[in-house]
Amino acid sequence: MKRGAFLLAAALLLLRVAFFAQTDLYPEEAYYWNYAAHLDIGYLDHPPMVAWLIHVGTQIFGDNEFGVRATLIICSLVTTLFVYRLTALLYDPYVASISVLLAQVLPFFFLTGFIITPDAPLTACWAGALYFLTRALLYEWARAWLGVGMCVGIGLLSKYSIGLLGLATLVFLVVDHPSRRWLKHRAPYAGVVLALLIFSPVIIWNAQHDWASFAFQSVERGAAPWRFSLHQLLLAVLALLSPVGVVLVWKGLNVRPVFPPYDTRRRLFARVFALVPLSVFVLFSLTHRVKLNWTGPLWLAVIPAMAALLVDLQPGALRRAWIGSLAALTIVYAAFLQYLASGLPGVSYSAAMELLPVGWSEMGRDLEAQRAAIPRPANGRVLLVGLDRNFIASEAAFYHARKREAVRETASSHLLGGRGLMFEFWFPPEKQRGATLLLVSFQRHDLDAGRVRARCAPLGPIEEHWLERDGRRIRQYYTRVAENYGPRAER
Repeated sequence: MKRGAFLLAAALLLLRVAFFAQTDLYPEEAYYWNYAAHLDIGYLDHPPMVAWLIHVGTQIFGDNEFGVRATLIICSLVTTLFVYRLTALLYDPYVASISVLLAQVLPFFFLTGFIITPDAPLTACWAGALYFLTRALLYEWARAWLGVGMCVGIGLLSKYSIGLLGLATLVFLVVDHPSRRWLKHRAPYAGVVLALLIFSPVIIWNAQHDWASFAFQSVERGAAPWRFSLHQLLLAVLALLSPVGVVLVWKGLNVRPVFPPYDTRRRLFARVFALVPLSVFVLFSLTHRVKLNWTGPLWLAVIPAMAALLVDLQPGALRRAWIGSLAALTIVYAAFLQYLASGLPGVSYSAAMELLPVGWSEMGRDLEAQRAAIPRPANGRVLLVGLDRNFIASEAAFYHARKREAVRETASSHLLGGRGLMFEFWFPPEKQRGATLLLVSFQRHDLDAGRVRARCAPLGPIEEHWLERDGRRIRQYYTRVAENYGPRAER
């Protein structure tokens, strides 16, 4: 069983790597590649770690899909290593071998090992922080607090949500009597200082940009329209863990496995470090929209208990469901990646390109040809402007033959009064005055809106295009040439 767990985990890792170069980038991946093309110590909507990882990967392997995703291998291996060590620390190496499989086969961890987003380095750092927190809180090793500080600091360079581990730690220190002594010890505070030092580039960037990123992730999210989304949060957990995974989490938090050392405290550890972050997301979901991926890393705290439960599992319905789930997930993953790469017999391509990245490379090549045919104005700038928030512009820049040139001439809807995230920083409207715009949208009415007419004249005809792959149509989109751009409604 131990050897089989390692082999299946390795096979799932290699399956993802085999498809790195064969599938189009998701829009988020293309957007973060644009981060890397504008390398910095901070960005509006996320810290810089994902950009730094993509920069490293593309410097080694080139500006291609494999290069963008290459460092996912490191993130996945680091996550798996810390999960193994955490489980071996709490239980034994045999149980730890099962935890390695869980860290590869559960949907959240499989997807974060295939799609390069801030969640990939965040998850690796979260796993490392849990390992060192276990060493500090359950095994009373003072130096482990420096490990906690290092992992949390790097995690903060990846995604701010790792700060929830700080809240969980405070709760554990309060409810676990033996751990309260750390409140009077200098080691935890040294870890906090180390985390802040590592995080300092993001603090500096925010100080230079009117605290834009901190405000975006706090005040602006809180000011969003009220929306009850608890049901969506629960469905997201089901999707991230799979139905059998949810059952294993429940039992792992509530069933006492047959392993003697630190049983009560390690179960408390799993509960606190999973349920405290979860409770924050639950409270948020009562009044605001939540995203699918938010709860993913917090389940790392339960993986050791899940693995111990599987080792103790007796023949029965749950054991059969677990084996069936392993087989089903493996088949689904392989079919899903094959579909993204070259399709499946009898299955049409999805028009939902934001969810399933099929067609972006074809669209990028089409847009490159259209932009090349536009005469350059007096100021020499022809900008491709995607009339969504950031997806069209990000993909169009990446799938241009001269990517580094395209990055300087591909902008977003903020030029016409919309929202463009980091494109707002990279392309200030005032500096684009007089440019000719190639407007692109999946919705025809976007190209004839008042905001377009108010800022550009003359306007060319709206042209219809079809994305095709292997002779099969995927989705329709529209373009329009708009000349003499003015940043405000001056006309």
